[in-house]
Amino acid sequence: MRTINGFKAITLASVVVLLASCQGNRAEVNQPATTATEVKVVTQVVQPVSINRQLRYPATIQAYKENHLAPATAGRVEKVLVDVGDRVKAGDIVAMLDRTTYQQAKIQFEKLKIDLQRVDSLLKVGAIPQQQYDAVKMQYDIAKTNLEFLDDNTSLKSPINGIITGKYINDGELFTMSPAPGVGKPAVVSIMQLDKLKLLVGVSSTYLNTVKPGMKVAVKTELYPDKEFTGIVEKVYPTIDNMTKTFTIEVVVPNPDMMLRPGMFATAYINVGVGDALLVPAFVLLKQSGTNERYVFVYNNGKAIRRTIEQGDVFDDKVEIIKGLSVGEEIIVEGQTIVADGQPVIKK
Repeated sequence: MRTINGFKAITLASVVVLLASCQGNRAEVNQPATTATEVKVVTQVVQPVSINRQLRYPATIQAYKENHLAPATAGRVEKVLVDVGDRVKAGDIVAMLDRTTYQQAKIQFEKLKIDLQRVDSLLKVGAIPQQQYDAVKMQYDIAKTNLEFLDDNTSLKSPINGIITGKYINDGELFTMSPAPGVGKPAVVSIMQLDKLKLLVGVSSTYLNTVKPGMKVAVKTELYPDKEFTGIVEKVYPTIDNMTKTFTIEVVVPNPDMMLRPGMFATAYINVGVGDALLVPAFVLLKQSGTNERYVFVYNNGKAIRRTIEQGDVFDDKVEIIKGLSVGEEIIVEGQTIVADGQPVIKK
């Protein structure tokens, strides 16, 4: 029994020593943990940079003016006098519709015209009362207005100088007030003014008080990458889009050689002057997953501090910071992807 008890005592002592040894080893392993969480980083001081600010916005070229001509009522189209590609001037007749009703109205008008001349002569010699003359005059005025209306709607005239860009009905076909293919509205022909074109550009609301009518705008296209066209800001729309926080400007571009066409993709460049901006390398900006939030890490008293920012324009490989950083702060430009908010860091 003593031998067994002695063996148990020796075994217990061995276990105690082994546990003590393990605890010592564990303490040695955990000892450098604090220093292991310190990440070596490289920082850069944020300083204002003088830049020639040029705004760059995508846009689609549109016709300066566009008209889809159609009569006020359904009817048979007797003859279309133009075809796609034809040039027309304001006032030119482009299509003639069935004029049966017009001819009837014209006969009625001519009769009332003669009647008015007769009662006018009788009124001057006192042969009829004023009331009888007024009744004939009223009928004459109604017939004249009706005839003018029918004339306008049975002979379609171009309201602008332009080019025929669409023809949707042939001679003798019935115009039914149904939408024309590709137009979305009833039309016999479409006309566009192309000697000058326009771009509707959405500009950040930051520059609402900077962009003014009369400013020059450089326009470049993918089709002519080496050529620059010059446009002028003709209109500045007075409202700001609540979703995009942009306002619209209308840029007019002369197009005498017809090099540009509606539907072409273009980029508008607007110079708004020289000024200071806080620029940081684009690669230091990080994005919160699942959101549009952008942030950087700032070095502050040996720690990495996460800072949400608002970015502005892009200048080559740098991004303008509008909000979230101040002059003189140090941003982490190397190691920013492996640190957490508040984590200790060491500058290399």
